[in-house]
Amino acid sequence: MLDVQAGESSPEGFVAFVTQSANLVPDISEQMLMDIKQQVLTDYETDKASMFEWRDSAERGLELATLEKNVNRSYPFEGSANIKYPLVTSAALQFNARAYAAVVPPGAPVKVKVWGADEGGEKAARADRVAEYQSYQCHSIIKEWEEQTDDLLVQLPVTGTVVRKWWWDSVERRPACRVIQPGKFVVNDAVKTLAVAPRMTEELSLFPIEVQQRTRAGLFIEFEWDDAGNDDQAPQEFIEQHTLLDLDGDGMGEPYVVTVHVGRQEVVRVVADFEPDDVHWITEKRLVETPVAGRDAYGIAVTSTQIEQADVRTGIAAIRRRSHFVPFKFMPSLKGGFYGTGLGIVLGDISDTINSIFNIILDAAHYSSLGGGFIGSAMRIKGGAQRFKPGEWRKIETTGATVRESMVPLTFPGPDQTMFSMLGMLIDAGREIASVKDVMTGDAPRAQQTATATLALIEQGQMVFSAVYKRIFRSLEQEFQIIAKMNAKYLEPGQYSKFHDMRAANGQTAMLDPAQEFALDDMDIQPVADPRSVTKMQQAAKAQIIMDMAQRGLVDPVEATTRMAEAMSIEDIESLLPKPNPLQEQMLQIEMETSQLQRVIQAAQVDKIVSETEENKAQAAAAMSRVDVAAAKAGHDAAMDKLREMGKALADARTERLGRGRPGHMASQPGHANGAGGNGIAPADGAAPVGIPDVGTGGS
Repeated sequence: MLDVQAGESSPEGFVAFVTQSANLVPDISEQMLMDIKQQVLTDYETDKASMFEWRDSAERGLELATLEKNVNRSYPFEGSANIKYPLVTSAALQFNARAYAAVVPPGAPVKVKVWGADEGGEKAARADRVAEYQSYQCHSIIKEWEEQTDDLLVQLPVTGTVVRKWWWDSVERRPACRVIQPGKFVVNDAVKTLAVAPRMTEELSLFPIEVQQRTRAGLFIEFEWDDAGNDDQAPQEFIEQHTLLDLDGDGMGEPYVVTVHVGRQEVVRVVADFEPDDVHWITEKRLVETPVAGRDAYGIAVTSTQIEQADVRTGIAAIRRRSHFVPFKFMPSLKGGFYGTGLGIVLGDISDTINSIFNIILDAAHYSSLGGGFIGSAMRIKGGAQRFKPGEWRKIETTGATVRESMVPLTFPGPDQTMFSMLGMLIDAGREIASVKDVMTGDAPRAQQTATATLALIEQGQMVFSAVYKRIFRSLEQEFQIIAKMNAKYLEPGQYSKFHDMRAANGQTAMLDPAQEFALDDMDIQPVADPRSVTKMQQAAKAQIIMDMAQRGLVDPVEATTRMAEAMSIEDIESLLPKPNPLQEQMLQIEMETSQLQRVIQAAQVDKIVSETEENKAQAAAAMSRVDVAAAKAGHDAAMDKLREMGKALADARTERLGRGRPGHMASQPGHANGAGGNGIAPADGAAPVGIPDVGTGGS
């Protein structure tokens, strides 16, 4: 265990002690340091053995990519051909040329996507600030990021896995990064992700000046390093292992970084790989005495104790590791291990066979062009073996027939056509695996080929690399989020606010809190490049499709032209767009206002016509109503007139019958008083009948 003070023996005190120390080696006993060194070296050798197969394949791939040749080649004869065909080299260069321009665009490399509702636009404004500042960091503050990304994208397609390390540089007050050379990052191949790896080791080479700086800063203990012989500035070899050590004796390891000098086998540094806010505590409910300040009846200050139940930290449940390693993978491991697969591994056998065939063809051509054979013993030529210069003739003391009879040339068949066929087949197979097609290298057919057809060919040729680009963008997103976490924790508010030139109402600089600005709870920080469009040919083909749509009137021509110019990397696009004439703008404004006024007038006319139509309809309805009443009254009057006419006709008929009973007077009929008139009233001579007869009961 650590040699800590009594007040630091509690879990909280222990965490505070180890996280504040720059080097814990002086506080660790000699025996524990020996145990730590032995554990670190043993784990390092175990992990290194697990990745032996991948490491061997990666080194072989690098030899093929760098066209490294065998210096002492003596087979099949001394000085035979030693050609290396650049199959892996060409594939790596093609990948780097396409991926580098996509990963590191000329503009801002970072964008931010916000989640959730954003009614006032505050999230969008914050996202713009974060994206702008992190893009500025990648281009101007973390100056090694772009250069290292270029190196990474050359090594990645060859080895299959490249790891970049991130940390906060407390001297320069900024995030810093370093690409770890392939093979120098050691982790057990059975690990699936670094988040669950029990340990990770970096083979670290430091020059003596770097060792001295770390020693003076208190990061390393003072020790004697190896004598490098003639070169006293040769680098010293260390292994820096991020591992778990149980320094508090609670039975659970905490994350630490242990640095061991390889030559001296000495632990030079042990430092905590976590901070207090990375600790998840075990808590229990306990009664705790809390001091309470107050005053007595005389106003004198007194302190009393109050007993209450509170959460007390009794132990460590888990600790989040602080170190940041971001792996980039070309393709996942074909065997399911941590280390990925690269073209140097996939194309290794094909590349070796191509090199062998090339050398065999050259050696065969060499043999057939030189000639040689046997000379009979009867032939005498002074000077021994003869070598001729081109166009040279020599005299010999014998006849030509004797020369022809005494010399038997050896026949060499020369290069075989089968070798040429096999060579072409292997090169095509290698180019197909590496996706180095004609359309991808700028040699696409141009005769009557539409943009859609070109885009389809590019997409077909990019099928393998499209997946690789998505893996790269995934790793870049992880890196950008690591930078955001560092900014939230370490970035000074004044530096961040000054960059955005935030002004308060009084004219002073308004402080922005980086902890709130770079919080990842409601936003994602992502690469700005599109993994679906990683080549200029793809972007140009898509832009051409948009231009075709613009010519058919389906999209805005100005926007289509802008996107085409951006796809072709044409700078200062705004200055190329046509500038509007002020007079034309005024005329257009007048035309727009006139057109708007005409639309208002037309709308008013339509409203007037509709109003008049409704009024006419109402009047027509009222007229129809009056016509119906008059018709009903006329019908009623006609019916009454008809009834009167019928009554008069009946009365006339009765009068006529009565008149036929006596001359000049109406005679009474038997059985009827005062004459049988029906109503007992006899009208006077020549008078009309009184009232309307009962047409229902009147006699005939």
